[in-house]
Amino acid sequence: MPALNLYHLAFPHGLHIGHGGVESIEETLNHIPSDTLFAALLDTWIHFGKQAEQILPSPDAPLFRVTSAFPFAGKVRFYPKPVDLRALFSEEALKSEGAGKRMKKIRWISEGLLEKAAGGESLDAYLFPEDEDEEPQGGVALQGGAFWLLEEEIARLPKTMQAERGKRFAMRRKKVAEAQTAPRVTVDRISSASNLFQSERVTFSEDCGLWFGAMGQTESLPEILAALGDSGIGGERTAGYGAFKITAMEKKEFAAPKTRAYLLSRYHPAANEIDLLKNEESAYRLESISGWLRTPQNAAAQRRKSVWMVVEGSLIGGVPQGDAAEVSPDYENEAEKFPHKVYRPGFAVAFEWKSRKA
Repeated sequence: MPALNLYHLAFPHGLHIGHGGVESIEETLNHIPSDTLFAALLDTWIHFGKQAEQILPSPDAPLFRVTSAFPFAGKVRFYPKPVDLRALFSEEALKSEGAGKRMKKIRWISEGLLEKAAGGESLDAYLFPEDEDEEPQGGVALQGGAFWLLEEEIARLPKTMQAERGKRFAMRRKKVAEAQTAPRVTVDRISSASNLFQSERVTFSEDCGLWFGAMGQTESLPEILAALGDSGIGGERTAGYGAFKITAMEKKEFAAPKTRAYLLSRYHPAANEIDLLKNEESAYRLESISGWLRTPQNAAAQRRKSVWMVVEGSLIGGVPQGDAAEVSPDYENEAEKFPHKVYRPGFAVAFEWKSRKA
């Protein structure tokens, strides 16, 4: 079984990860995609005076791999809902009246629920009730149904989120993370004219934040994370967004994928892995990823090429590995060409998901 080193991160001033790429100010994600996280770690490593090739010697052989950073509340870690609901529920539950609305609300499922589903168990009995004033049995919801966990995991939540039996229906109003919009202003350097705009950040409740896992040669990660936490990750760092502290570190073993893999990271299939997406066991969603690049060399920031990637929570028939896709800017003028190659990391981190037969 592969072991993941897990890191819990607290963001006291909030976080901004552009929903439409890092240059997007108006909207933010409430998690950090693995390619963004890997790039930030690599950038910090370079600022130590190290060479990028030490972490990424080739596009298909990184020194370590990282998952995306997902929410946690207290000691309960959450994972992205699988893109195929048949991996969680029976056909009967999927067709039942009213259940669809609840299933649609779910975005994150707890580690306890995930392990049951990955082992082939149906989660029908743990779905929280449709009526928000009805006491849940088996499973409870937070934040209007966006976060779903087992009743037995309630004791691991922050004290402010816990509720005794008979009052657990009220937990649905408790929030793990919340997006907030703040007015910002820029001043033109020449005319001194002001320009008002809106910036969104996600803030976390007490004892909540994001966690991620890493595998491979991770000995240098704590040092890199300490420096990255001081400088911050994501956008609007001059406003204090993105700064974090490591609040916990531990190891967890997962079953290595053999026949079907549940992705904990964004994934860019290597050329010899395209057939994995055609496998009947695969159920995935693609997303076009773009954005701007930054380089330590004397070159202006430029837009990277966009690339299609498989999102977290997808199920892949087989054993995905992934690679780093080259996204270097492409210009006809030789003088404008970028001084080095630019990559978007799409290395898979996944564990085995048993197919549940009807």
